[in-house]
Amino acid sequence: MIKQLTEPTSAELNRISNIWLTSNIEAHDFIPRSYWEKNYPMVLQQLAKSDLITAYDGDKIVGFMGLDKNYIEGIFVESNHLHQGFGKSLIEHAKATHAVLNLSVYGKNQSAIEFYLAQGFTKSSDGIDSNTGEPEIQMVWQKNQFNE
Repeated sequence: MIKQLTEPTSAELNRISNIWLTSNIEAHDFIPRSYWEKNYPMVLQQLAKSDLITAYDGDKIVGFMGLDKNYIEGIFVESNHLHQGFGKSLIEHAKATHAVLNLSVYGKNQSAIEFYLAQGFTKSSDGIDSNTGEPEIQMVWQKNQFNE
């Protein structure tokens, strides 16, 4: 089940922020763990103000997407729920309500790049993440007559 959280509870925010931290540490072994841990308090505050779309397995949140207008801040799914369609369902939810979606992904995160390409995103430009110094790729998806 996919659900938009309009007024997340403290328990929901704690669950989501823990998924954020664990997923980032697991997916980005090329960035020191301390970077994610240091940013955790700030992210917790930002999540409370964000447009959050959550994925559930039963009544448990197992993943989420942060969305800021047309920009996907990130998609995070617990490792034991990867490759089960949760990420794809989150993307499909966003596609149903947006004509254009943008995101950035670390160039070293090949599995994420492949996931977004499979969802119809294309690479639009390359850059460097100013916070980590890591190469990143900007990607875009646009609704058209072929992917409506």
